[in-house]
Amino acid sequence: MASIINSISFNNFFNYYGNHEDNTYDLEEGVNIIVADNGAGKSKFFNAFLWLFKDQILDSDDKISKSIKDVFVKIISDKAKVETPIRGTVECGIKVEYTFGTRHKFQIIKSFIATRISENITDPQSWQFTPKDVEVNKSDLVIHRYKPIYDEDEKRNIIDKLIKPSFRKYSFLQGEEVDEIIDFTKKSSIEEAVQNLTDIKKYEELVALTEYLKTRAEEDLKTQNKDSDNQNDRLEKAIEEKSNIQKNLEFEGKKLIEFQQTYNDAEHEKNELDKTYANAEKRKELDDKLKDENRKLRTVEKEYEEFLERINGRFYDGNFSWISMGFDNIVSDYKRLNDGFNEERYKKKALLEIEDSPNTYFHLMPVNSPDLVTLGSMIEKEHCYVCDRPAKKDSEPYKYIVKLRDRPKENNNKKSFVKNDLKEFFGNLQINAQPFYNKIGSIRESVNRTRSKEQELNDKIAKLKAKVKSLKDQRKDILVAGSDTENSATAIISQYQGAIKRMENSRIKIDDNLNPRIKKLKTDIKNPENEIESLSNTQNIPKGFVDNFSIAKDLSEATIKAKDRVYEKMITLLETHANKHFQQLISKNELEGGILKFEKSPSGSITFNYIDSKGNIVAGNSEGFQRMKKFSVVMAIISANTTEYNYPLLADAPISAFGEAFTEGFFEATGNVFPQSIILVKELYDVNDDMKLTKLGKRLLKDENVKTMYVNQVTPGAEQIDRVTTKIKLK
Repeated sequence: MASIINSISFNNFFNYYGNHEDNTYDLEEGVNIIVADNGAGKSKFFNAFLWLFKDQILDSDDKISKSIKDVFVKIISDKAKVETPIRGTVECGIKVEYTFGTRHKFQIIKSFIATRISENITDPQSWQFTPKDVEVNKSDLVIHRYKPIYDEDEKRNIIDKLIKPSFRKYSFLQGEEVDEIIDFTKKSSIEEAVQNLTDIKKYEELVALTEYLKTRAEEDLKTQNKDSDNQNDRLEKAIEEKSNIQKNLEFEGKKLIEFQQTYNDAEHEKNELDKTYANAEKRKELDDKLKDENRKLRTVEKEYEEFLERINGRFYDGNFSWISMGFDNIVSDYKRLNDGFNEERYKKKALLEIEDSPNTYFHLMPVNSPDLVTLGSMIEKEHCYVCDRPAKKDSEPYKYIVKLRDRPKENNNKKSFVKNDLKEFFGNLQINAQPFYNKIGSIRESVNRTRSKEQELNDKIAKLKAKVKSLKDQRKDILVAGSDTENSATAIISQYQGAIKRMENSRIKIDDNLNPRIKKLKTDIKNPENEIESLSNTQNIPKGFVDNFSIAKDLSEATIKAKDRVYEKMITLLETHANKHFQQLISKNELEGGILKFEKSPSGSITFNYIDSKGNIVAGNSEGFQRMKKFSVVMAIISANTTEYNYPLLADAPISAFGEAFTEGFFEATGNVFPQSIILVKELYDVNDDMKLTKLGKRLLKDENVKTMYVNQVTPGAEQIDRVTTKIKLK
């Protein structure tokens, strides 16, 4: 019987503004995917289960788990906090519903109430925290009616039944945590996995018990030997010899433990230095990327500023003439009025000239011909304004314009035919306005192009800022994790070489000296033990003491062998399952064949290598590949279990280091191992796509193993106090 989460909902929990009905995710058995960009609720979703299991959340500011009461103000939706009046209250909580087997369904509600007591919504002193008891309800799947559970132990058992505490480290994880789940440099890590999967703990208890019984039986036998009147020198010597060997064995055993610890410490130091150096390299890589992205950001921001400065000029620049937008009717009105003006002007002029010189009056130019100033401009620009055609120098049109300009001057004594002649004024007005009214038809298109360019620059700036933030967050994660270092490369190398040297010295002591000597002592001690047992049979000693010692000795040896056999068998089984899952995980990738190999180190820990067909260790693989190896072991721990695995996988950003092929293989493999998986990912999100999915996301949407898929979004461009996570159910 497996635990299957049917739904999870949020009530004013982080960006999940509103009540449970507004923020419910219905989930199914199989693969469930929640796709979201940074800040759209992935970690908040994961934090709900962290609160459920541990009464804590992971503070994204410093990556430290903290008690709810210490960070409750951060947990409440900012929009809900703003809307809460002073002396008003807001409730924040989560609700999880899950089924176990075919009989019962459970509902778990965790929440608290906050009362606002002053203005500053982000200050914890502005709020009063009131926790509420965990509400746990149980329903029969036939009747479908929840009944409350009041017993605290039963409540805890129901919560633990969702994912058993001993298996949470394999079923409930965030991003890089998988790197820490199985640490083969620590003997305790693999032993813990074996203990979870087998009853080896009982064997260890039996080993301790039989060793105790053997020691007591041997002491009883020694006492009987000493009390016997018939004991001889051979028996005493055998007892003394065994005692000496036993002392040597204990001494060598202590030395072995010391050197194993030395080896383990040196190996741990070496691995930490590996991480330090790797993180230093990663930090440098991130710094280089940050420098490049910041440079690009500054360039685009400068381009945007210059672009904004040029926009005002486009109103008066003849190449754009934006100030003329909407003046279409004004141009036609001006032409109509100007035509009327010219017609009236020439009427008056003609009447006056006819009146003064009726016999000599004639027209050199047609009506609406330009004045001398306009003619000069036409000659200078080699263009006729009357017919709007070129008049190149020395061409016939050009010569005609010159002829018109140079016609005989009118007699200055001529009478003025109008009080104020505005022809030249209106002509200049028309000439100066020409670049503007000629552009009227294309201004809207020009404005739209400019707006598109502005949007394009804004989008570039937003994307670059998002990249810079992502890189800064990644760098902060390295620093917060305590992996930053100011040590020089030389110091790291020196420490590294020292750790390697200590490991080698310890290995020589363990493999070449202590283990052979201990093995020999264990063999040697059998001789005096057998002699003691043989001689004891010839003495006047109650047979029960002799038989008791013999049986206790055999039991001790048998249980030790049985424990070792169970451990070795489970390691072999884990290796087999790990390779099976590893092949599934890399099935979409173009990796050449190879296998995962588990080998016991001198300290008793397990070394975990990827070897090729010739047994050579393959090194230098990507971060995604290394994490994929760890995932294969996690899945092996699950599938190697002697019973069906009954718990869902809850994972936040587990594929952040994977490529597309690894990602596709991951979803396929998890569906074959876990009865239900709920995966929160950013890598399938594409902000420019209508469905907000990458091509791989769309392929997974069609995969029959993927039962539900949601896309989270936040209010675009909104400040934090207005930011709300909304969901779109695609499947």
